[in-house]
Amino acid sequence: MRSIILFSLASLAMAVQYEFVEEWHLWKGQNNKRYASELEELERHAIWLSNKKYVEEHNARADAFGYTLAMNHLGDLSAEEYVEQYLTNARGSNEHREMKAFLAPKGVQYAESIDWRTKGAVTSVKYQGQCGASYAFAATGALEGASALANDKQVTLSEQNIIDCSVPYGNHGCSGGDTYTAFKYVIDNGGIDTESSYSFKGKQSSCQYNNKTSGASATGVVSIGYGSESDLLAAVATVGPVAVAVDANTNAFRFYQSGVFDSSSCSSTKLNHAMLVTGYGSYNGKDYWLVKNSWSKNWGDSGYILMVRNKYNQCGIASDALYPML
Repeated sequence: MRSIILFSLASLAMAVQYEFVEEWHLWKGQNNKRYASELEELERHAIWLSNKKYVEEHNARADAFGYTLAMNHLGDLSAEEYVEQYLTNARGSNEHREMKAFLAPKGVQYAESIDWRTKGAVTSVKYQGQCGASYAFAATGALEGASALANDKQVTLSEQNIIDCSVPYGNHGCSGGDTYTAFKYVIDNGGIDTESSYSFKGKQSSCQYNNKTSGASATGVVSIGYGSESDLLAAVATVGPVAVAVDANTNAFRFYQSGVFDSSSCSSTKLNHAMLVTGYGSYNGKDYWLVKNSWSKNWGDSGYILMVRNKYNQCGIASDALYPML
């Protein structure tokens, strides 16, 4: 069956590739794409053409949607491959979660907008590659933010440390995991290594944690009220960056470029990708969350996405929101 599909894809690519051959080669060069054989390239080209058509059709009506799309480095993946490689966040069982409930402070007037990047609480955008460990990147992002605000010093922390060492806690290395479980490992371990001392490899290896090069630690985890965007805003406004999980299983999310992402196609309960809320605000009359992703600066708006705020917890932005206590 696969051979029939490959033949069909190859036939399609051969029939139309020359119409966009320059654009295809330009995209490959920009995204460092290399393929093992001519047949594989034809297959990828056919998928790329289908995704390109989707992006162009969306952008032709971008004013109606309020956001634009772009052919990024995920453009040669099928929908199934995108899910398998990138949407691997899996929430652990509630009965094993030991968390303090967030209580919004009373009588506080929150700022109309905030961007923790301007306050030194957010490190540069990272790239998880084909390692399905968004949970680790969301956890380090929240820890980096809390540590920077507490110590007035920015330290970049190691996702590889979590990928390699939190497996006994129930995470699965580059095959998925849970942000809370990552925090739990750091708490029990007494710390997490710095990125410079335990660099990202893009695959799971044996645990190499060294307490002499620890960059941060945590004592507990705070949970935002399920589905409460008002509590999430209070936490982001008064505490700092917050780790979240969303449903990213749409082509619109995959190819997001700019504007306020607003899609009724995503679920508020089927959470499959972890990220970091680093602020909030309003743009062209739409409230948004400023969210840091881990798909490189070539994705979205230099690695970020503006996700619609105050719209029924869209995509589950407030369904599993957590931050660490130091």
